[in-house]
Amino acid sequence: MHAPHLHGPRTLALIAAFKFVKSAFLVVLAILLFRLRHPEAIEAFAHWLGTLQIATGHEFVERAIRWLVGVDERTIALFGAIALVYATLYLIEGYGLWENRDWAKYMTVISTCLFIPVELWEMYRHFTPMKVVALVVNILIVAYLVWLLRQELVALRQGRANPGARSPTIDA
Repeated sequence: MHAPHLHGPRTLALIAAFKFVKSAFLVVLAILLFRLRHPEAIEAFAHWLGTLQIATGHEFVERAIRWLVGVDERTIALFGAIALVYATLYLIEGYGLWENRDWAKYMTVISTCLFIPVELWEMYRHFTPMKVVALVVNILIVAYLVWLLRQELVALRQGRANPGARSPTIDA
């Protein structure tokens, strides 16, 4: 078996790995949501969550359980489908970034920028340090990818790169 081969800067590999992890998390979430489409499954899950130590005294978990019990199965299935769509988006972005494809860099910049206003709104509504971390990480990802795309554009204009070609291969 040979080691995976990274095409491009190692920072892209880190961003790609981040996208792959988010994709995997969303697939697990979607599977869970699809299994919870029936009221008896929701009640059993809510009861199980209530017995966990993490659920005791945590407002977020308690609100999530109350919300989950009150949601109909079509809404849960819709959220499951949305989770799968985002998982697919993150998987495509991760693959493209791993392969150092320009289309993936543009796609990641656009999709990440679209979520920044939502993250700001969420921070305004209910401030938490974790939301700040998520916002900073996303801003850093966008800034890095824009910088990388600008560097490649400058190199292209100066004749140092071939249009449509990948960046040189770097061993991982």
